[in-house]
Amino acid sequence: PSAAKKPPGPNPKQEGSGSYTDFPPLRRKFILSVITIAGFFGPLAGGIYLPALPVLEKEFNASATAINVTVSVFMMTFAFGPLFWSSFADWKGRRPLYLISLAIYILANVLLASVPANYGALVFLRVLQAFGSSSVVSMGAGSVADITEPKKRAFAMSIFLMGPQCGPVLGPVLGGALAEANWRWIFGFLAISGGILWLVIMFYLPETLRARVGGGRIYTERPIFFWPPSISSPLAPSWERGPPPPIPTLKGYWNLFIYPPIGIVTLNTAMLYSTYFAIAVQLPTELSQRYKWGPSGIGAGFLAVGIAMIVGSLLGGRASDWRRARAVKQLPEGTKIDPEFRLVDQIWGVLVCVLGTVLYGWLVDGTKHPAGVLFATFLTGFGMNWVFVTTTAFLTECVAQQAAGAFALGNLLRNPGAAIASVITPTLVVKMGSGWCFTGLALLDLLLVGSAVILLRIKYPGWRAERAAKMQAMKKVGGPGG
Repeated sequence: PSAAKKPPGPNPKQEGSGSYTDFPPLRRKFILSVITIAGFFGPLAGGIYLPALPVLEKEFNASATAINVTVSVFMMTFAFGPLFWSSFADWKGRRPLYLISLAIYILANVLLASVPANYGALVFLRVLQAFGSSSVVSMGAGSVADITEPKKRAFAMSIFLMGPQCGPVLGPVLGGALAEANWRWIFGFLAISGGILWLVIMFYLPETLRARVGGGRIYTERPIFFWPPSISSPLAPSWERGPPPPIPTLKGYWNLFIYPPIGIVTLNTAMLYSTYFAIAVQLPTELSQRYKWGPSGIGAGFLAVGIAMIVGSLLGGRASDWRRARAVKQLPEGTKIDPEFRLVDQIWGVLVCVLGTVLYGWLVDGTKHPAGVLFATFLTGFGMNWVFVTTTAFLTECVAQQAAGAFALGNLLRNPGAAIASVITPTLVVKMGSGWCFTGLALLDLLLVGSAVILLRIKYPGWRAERAAKMQAMKKVGGPGG
């Protein structure tokens, strides 16, 4: 179908053509703060539950394996749920999907905190909880892309990712304290805090999807406080709106995945996260059995890797934006930088992650000083997030009209990989020892992820040109872009 002609007026803002967004700096910071806090709640719901597992075994009269199923179903739902939410968020808007998904999350937590102890209900409500909370990370990444121009996007993304990264680290600390009082308070806390966040979004968070509001000029003419509140998103005049994304389909996602750079970073993300999770599930056992640490000390031990994730994300984002800005200055005026350019420096993060993994294995194997063990986890977390932040910036730039969907796709295999790692790592450690087990994982990362990053560096110009030619041919015959 032919596109409707737009009335005279400003074109949708793009990099290099004036301001990218009409939201003032203070309001952009507020939006970034809200979506960062929202991004914290999804992973928090997974991590905060872990200290209560032994209590739940007794409460539900279930085996450890049966209770661990409630962890696995959460992780699997959390992995695939974002594809559902983000497909509609890239099409209908961020704000309605935030409100609907968080309402489901709050309801699940209220029921978990109040219904009688029943194993079947626990499994179902954990699935519902994961489904509701799975929206916030991918939609948050899409929102960052909506309000941040590409040249500053990696650093803005690193700020946002602090939320999802702190969830798994602070979750066990909070969960341990709440479980001491009553395990139901874990879900009560999540319901209350989620309710406060829902109210903030309802009354203060504007729509940011560029296909609906463009740069957000319509919000400069409205009060910051929304009254009467509405779940639906406003619609800017057609000449202000960005181009609409294609209607989400499974074929569309598959077409994105088979573009080699997206497929490669999806697999790389899963590999590195699985390595981190292998350490994360084994660390409590090692600190308890080898070093005789108690629950509070074990929880505090995760702070090292948590700080590393934040530092790696911030420095990696800054470095990526700096290299991009330097490359722009060296190119002729008007020349665009390919999104894949951000991926070429990921090799440094891979090397640091590999070094940390090897060190962790052998330091634990020899029962060396725990400070060395925690330093090794720091290196692993730092290197992993150096890679993750550039991957996230790439995904939101590569498919700008489907930023949330691209992010969800890029992280699709993370949780399944982590679930597999959590199952096989204890057995591998028993049979191989920590040193050889984690050396093997590190070598896999070096060979598979490292070689993939080098392959991207060499081959991406050809892949990018091939994709551009394919999309141009599809436009000529009136087909959808993808």
